Amino acid sequence: MLTEVFKIFDDTRSEHEPEPNYATFLPRVKADPRHALKFLEGKLNHIESIRESNYVETSNVFGKGFLIPLLRMGVFPGLIFLNRDFRETAKSLYKRGSTPMRTTRGSHYSSDPRVPGSLPLFLPDELSDYQLCFWGVLDSYYRQLQAKDIYDQEGGVYSWVTADDFHDFNHTLSVGHRFGLRAKHVEVARRMHAEVVGRHHNPNKGGRSSEGMEFTEPEIEVLDRVSFYSPRFIDAVLSSDFIASDVVSRIQGVVQDEVHDRG
Repeated sequence: MLTEVFKIFDDTRSEHEPEPNYATFLPRVKADPRHALKFLEGKLNHIESIRESNYVETSNVFGKGFLIPLLRMGVFPGLIFLNRDFRETAKSLYKRGSTPMRTTRGSHYSSDPRVPGSLPLFLPDELSDYQLCFWGVLDSYYRQLQAKDIYDQEGGVYSWVTADDFHDFNHTLSVGHRFGLRAKHVEVARRMHAEVVGRHHNPNKGGRSSEGMEFTEPEIEVLDRVSFYSPRFIDAVLSSDFIASDVVSRIQGVVQDEVHDRG
C-alpha cells in the first residue's frame, strides 16, 4: 500500500523494487559490501534520468545492506521507518518460508546473523525457523534505530510510520509534507487515497501454518541471546509498540523475581 499511497503527490514517481533492484544484488552485498557501491552508482544514475522531480521507492531489503554505503557516498535520502507488530511480521515470514540463512527465500532476501553489521546473537544455528524469522524482524528494527541515530546527528529527514497511519488522508499528507511532497489538487488526491486504502495489499500467500505454535518463550530466548551484545537495543524493543505484551510481562516478572530473591 505504501507505494501506491505516495502516488497521490504531484510530480512524484513511486515504485516498489523496480529495476535495478536492490533485492537482486543483496546476496552479493552480504558477501562483500563493496558490491553495494557499484550498484548504487547505477541506481543513482537511473533515478536522475526519470522525468518526475520526486522519487519514492519502497523496498524490503534496502536497509539490509545498501543504506550505509549510500551514506558513505554522501547521499542522505528521506527515510520511512515502517513497522508493525513484530510477532505478526515474524509469523508472516515463517508462513512464506522466508527463514533467514536457512531457506532459499530467506537466504536471498533476509539479513544473516553471521554477516557483520547484522543484529548480533550467539549460536544462530540452534534457533528454530520461527526464532530466526523473529530475529530477522528485530534486525530490521535494529537497523532502523541505527539509521535514526545517524540522521539525528547529520540532520537527515525520516518518519516513523505504521501501515495503518496511511489510512488517514490528513496524516498521509503530513508525512508527504515532511519530505517536501505536495498535492495541489487536494480533492483529487483524497479520491486517489480512498481508492488505494480500500484495496487489499500484499496478501500473505504462505504455505506453512503457525497455528498452535508457542511464541512467548521462543521470542524471549532470542531477546536473551541478543541482550549479551546489545542490551540497550533490547530496552528499546521492550518499550516499543510492536513487541507482544506477554513477552514484556514475562520478562518484567522474571526481573522482579530476581530482585526479590537478591533482597
